[in-house]
Amino acid sequence: MRIPYILSWLLLTALVVATLGRVDWTLVIAAVGKAKLLPLILAVLLNAMILVFATAQWLLFLPEGVSVARSKMFKIMAIMSTVANSGPAGGGAAVGVHLLATQEGVGHSVGLSVLLLDQLVEGLVKMAIVLLAIVVVPIGLEYKAVSATILIGVPTFFFVLTIIAHRRSVLESISERTTGFLGWILTKLNLVAANLEALRRPKKLSVTVVLGLLQKLVAALAITCVLIAFGVVTPWWGILAVLVAVNLSTVVSVTPANLGVFEGAAFLVYRALGISSDTAVVLAIVQHAAYLIPLAGIGWVISSVRPLNISRGKSEP
Repeated sequence: MRIPYILSWLLLTALVVATLGRVDWTLVIAAVGKAKLLPLILAVLLNAMILVFATAQWLLFLPEGVSVARSKMFKIMAIMSTVANSGPAGGGAAVGVHLLATQEGVGHSVGLSVLLLDQLVEGLVKMAIVLLAIVVVPIGLEYKAVSATILIGVPTFFFVLTIIAHRRSVLESISERTTGFLGWILTKLNLVAANLEALRRPKKLSVTVVLGLLQKLVAALAITCVLIAFGVVTPWWGILAVLVAVNLSTVVSVTPANLGVFEGAAFLVYRALGISSDTAVVLAIVQHAAYLIPLAGIGWVISSVRPLNISRGKSEP
């Protein structure tokens, strides 16, 4: 085994152990003992499907002429998810870009363009579910400021990236006439813009948005399974309200794995739905555990069993 891989695995293991140590597993185990086991298992499996849809998304984000094997991309997404759900804020994105960029024939400009497209589509999907919640959910949701930021920021981000993707010739001309550090920045930006292919192909972008919506759908179904496991009945819009709340909590959270903020967001919605405090706490904690087990655990298992091969990536000017 290579020393860098061993050190990376040890760091990843430390992050996972630290995250798991912050979860109140005593409460989780006690609660699971009183719940139906099959729906909880199904909730874990549904949350694991998020990685499958995310993998398909990133494969579509790759520009023409660049390819990564599906199995490798799944490993990248799984390890990225593990870091995102156990490490510091932004760590998952940085690891994902690095692992993708170091695959043969990819490079960091492609990696960065894929991340930008990923964040754009995630923003569009969050905006869609927020708008739906505004229309159909009759109870007040927290994170109103975050909702407003998404509704304003995402269209702005989309507009800026679209302009960059469709005006590459202008950007290239400016970068060629600019010297020094600014010229270097513009050259790199031009490389990224050239790889924003999905923004120049509306059908391809639409498919990635559908895949993003499917990720939210399986997450909503996982929430439903947790409710079924504990015999709790809520209107369908209640599940949407919980989904929106925990998704918005990720925007403002700076804690590893969104611990505490996730549970707090879910708890507030469950209480607004008329569920008792004790039950709301249990639902929030178990729901987060059913999310963390696959999204933090699968990447660690993969990195333990079979390391991801990396290369120097494609050379760039």
